[in-house]
Amino acid sequence: MASWLKIIGTQTGRFILGLTGVSIKNNSGTLDVKNNADTAYAPIKVEKITHFNNSAGFGNTWQVSATQAANYTYTEPEDDGSPGEVLSTDGSGVLSWVPAGSTAPCLTAFETTVNFGDSTPITMFTLPAAATVDHVTIIVDTAFDGTANLTVGVNGGSASEFTTTSDSRLQVADRYDVPYQGLPDPGTLDIEIAYAAGGASVGSARVIVAYWTPAT
Repeated sequence: MASWLKIIGTQTGRFILGLTGVSIKNNSGTLDVKNNADTAYAPIKVEKITHFNNSAGFGNTWQVSATQAANYTYTEPEDDGSPGEVLSTDGSGVLSWVPAGSTAPCLTAFETTVNFGDSTPITMFTLPAAATVDHVTIIVDTAFDGTANLTVGVNGGSASEFTTTSDSRLQVADRYDVPYQGLPDPGTLDIEIAYAAGGASVGSARVIVAYWTPAT
């Protein structure tokens, strides 16, 4: 009957399990499991793998679902990805890093302040591709004098795509909500405000554009 002894300081570099089995050896403090010839790493079959924290004594365990009914092989990505990315599968077990996306539509609002002395046009933001403007809100915090007015539209397109001059009265401190019934644009749109001072020497308003981004 053979027995294993604690061998320290000998010239034995590795143990071979069985005549043609895999070999186990120390590689600078790392346990290596390699083939019999010590030329390549060998597959390992275990029920669970637990990674322990040496200082705290706690660990994380990986295991297969108790209801799994087939064997699967997962091929990991070739790098560690970028911040915010998540693992995705091609359906055949090949994993890759992809940008994390929202699973539901998202309503976002962008706000720009218009003051009586501003020059036109006033740049707001770039509407993402496939997004849909839901509504525009104009809040006049300080009433304008003169004949000041504004519209909200698209750079290079209609200056009154989303609101017209009749949708709000800058001379009255109030809130004006303007719904939009248009369809999403396949490309991006640069949203801007066309402002006419009309001799105004006082006045300030906030323009808020709310838009939906599609589910991804």
